[in-house]
Amino acid sequence: MKVLFACGGTAGHVNPALAIADILKRNIPDLSVVFVGTPNGMENRLVSRAGYPIRHIRVRGLRRSLSLANVKAGLSLLRSFRETKDVLKEEMPDLAVGTGGYVCYPVLRVASSLGIPTVLHESNARAGIAAKLLAKRTDLALINFPSAASDFKKAGKTVISGNPLRREFYTLSREAARKRLRIADGSLYLVVFGGSLGAKKLNETFLQTVPRLLSAYPKLTILHAVGQKQNAGGDIPDGRYQRSAYIDDMPIHLTAADAVICRAGAMTVSEIAAAGVPSILIPYPSAAGDHQTKNASELAKAGAAILLPDAELTPDVLCERLTKILSNAEERRKMRAAAARFRTPECESVILREILTLCPRLAGG
Repeated sequence: MKVLFACGGTAGHVNPALAIADILKRNIPDLSVVFVGTPNGMENRLVSRAGYPIRHIRVRGLRRSLSLANVKAGLSLLRSFRETKDVLKEEMPDLAVGTGGYVCYPVLRVASSLGIPTVLHESNARAGIAAKLLAKRTDLALINFPSAASDFKKAGKTVISGNPLRREFYTLSREAARKRLRIADGSLYLVVFGGSLGAKKLNETFLQTVPRLLSAYPKLTILHAVGQKQNAGGDIPDGRYQRSAYIDDMPIHLTAADAVICRAGAMTVSEIAAAGVPSILIPYPSAAGDHQTKNASELAKAGAAILLPDAELTPDVLCERLTKILSNAEERRKMRAAAARFRTPECESVILREILTLCPRLAGG
């Protein structure tokens, strides 16, 4: 039995695929898993690190305006159909699963034309362009937000599953996470990131707050992930401030954190809820349909997060919001409890049930 996953571009597309692959591997004996991505995407590092093989097709994403780049993207799409067909005939999967990114479109479209059952997971409140185009070719749509159901009216079946996360988010205790990171009792740990590719304004604004934060909180340690494509500026000569391009072990760091500053992508919000960590959410203002603000609003209304619009983001405002969390242990406790109410540990059983119902031969049926 074999399942093929198509995903790419950002960690927000790749991590759900890895989580679903892990769910299936844990529950289906002798299952083979293979991924399909682009030659230069982030999926290569993340998938390889997880121990799964990856095949490549060459395809580009379309832009939202008329341009020469879209002509080239159209030509690459035609080529990708041929490449995808070759990959599918070689791999002969029993099921094809897509979790986002433009690589999903040719893979699931060709898989559908070859009679291979298809599953599409949509983590955001509204589906992207590729997902909407694939809806009528999708046998099963798994969604995180009920609002996305309207985008999959033509799918064979739509089920609210939640976002699949790495199992450590539900099995790792806060005490164990802090011990693994060697965070001393009474110390504060702040995690800051803007997404797998970075967030220029968030990075630059936060850097201006670092000196005063380190001065105000002598027991504070900061991990700042600046993204794969961002240059975060000058060095800060203090060992309590650590900088990296990307956080590989997100379950450990979020579970151990006393506070998080980040964007509000669907997977990020789900991970924050699973870890039960207080957060300052700064939605990306150009997200399609402003879905990140909708994500952040859900946690903010419940008292689990502070919503800070990007237009209001300044060093002073950020410090003021962060002080409300770092200076008040009781406030952190309340926010942690509120965030935990958004956990969806049943997601794994729902996804497994629906996939085996669609494709019973995976379980030997």
